[in-house]
Amino acid sequence: MNHPHRRRSSRVCRSLVGIVACAGLMVAPTSLAAPDHDDHPAGHSPASAPAPAPAAPATPAAPGAKPATKSPAAGERARPRTPSGTPSGTPAAAGPASSRTATAPGGTSEPAEPAAAPKSRTERSGASKPAEVAAEPVDADRALTLLSEGNARWVAGEAQNPSTDAARRSNTAEKGQKPFVTVLTCADSRIPIERVFDRGVGEAFVVRVAGNIAGPSESGTIEYGVGHLNTPLLVVMGHTRCGAVAVAASGAELHGALGGLVDRIRPAVERARRANPGLEQDELARVVITENIWQSMFDLLRTSDELRSAVTSGRVRLVGAIYDISSGKVDWLGQHPWQTELLTALNTGQPAPAHAAGNTPPGKQSPAAPNQPAGVPAHAGVSDDHGQ
Repeated sequence: MNHPHRRRSSRVCRSLVGIVACAGLMVAPTSLAAPDHDDHPAGHSPASAPAPAPAAPATPAAPGAKPATKSPAAGERARPRTPSGTPSGTPAAAGPASSRTATAPGGTSEPAEPAAAPKSRTERSGASKPAEVAAEPVDADRALTLLSEGNARWVAGEAQNPSTDAARRSNTAEKGQKPFVTVLTCADSRIPIERVFDRGVGEAFVVRVAGNIAGPSESGTIEYGVGHLNTPLLVVMGHTRCGAVAVAASGAELHGALGGLVDRIRPAVERARRANPGLEQDELARVVITENIWQSMFDLLRTSDELRSAVTSGRVRLVGAIYDISSGKVDWLGQHPWQTELLTALNTGQPAPAHAAGNTPPGKQSPAAPNQPAGVPAHAGVSDDHGQ
């Protein structure tokens, strides 16, 4: 016999089953979002799937412990990560590289190793040593060493620009300049002297004029460098592809102040032409570059008693050099080939030794024009006063 209350209970149970079944169908679309596979085996109804186990209560982290990296939840697509470990679209943590963390296997975070400081060009190549400060006193040998080492750095692309900071500028402004070299060179813009020798503020006393000639203004300025600033080294430096020398070698007629300037180079042109007959103009110009350096050195010794006295006593060393504007290299020529004979003749007025008046020995300078003053070797330079 069916009791009325039991029939009502059965209807309520069936209604509850229907509600649960409907709820299962409503949840089913969420399970379809799982990536590329069916989470339910064939014949297994979502409604009959076991309910997920309740999450375990979170365990408080120990003081000072680092938080573990959160793994993606089941059914959630993992976002792609960048090479640094940061999910795509997530801003990277700000701060220095040494404070960032990297995820180790197992999901824990560990401090990343700090990035190594980049090496300087000099450290990478190891081709040169740090530029030395030109501490006083500097003699001629030391001055030549500093210039040669600096030029080697310039050629190698490893210039260090020593003595160019604010402290150096302030020091030279307050205490004055104390250069260790006086340089007579061409005004050509392709010869930045301090860069060529990789030296700094107050280290080189530079006189620049087209063709590196030695007229009254140049001689007077050099006397200041040698006599007042006490530089132990005097360098007369020409350079390849010199425009003033090329004009002089071409024989072109010039007027005005420029014509007077080029006239000082013409004795070197004539001397080179006589010693090298048949040379084309370009080849002749290359020979004249060296001859013009000897000419300027001779003019300095001839016209300046102070410079000649300093060179004679050994207080100043006078050397020639050629700068290659393509490679950046300085080739040192040394002292004038006939310096001893020149100083003797200019200081005493006596005739030059017999060996200095004849043909040019190997390695020596070519003969000069015949109108050389008495007591000066004929090959040493031309005695044109150039209006002095």
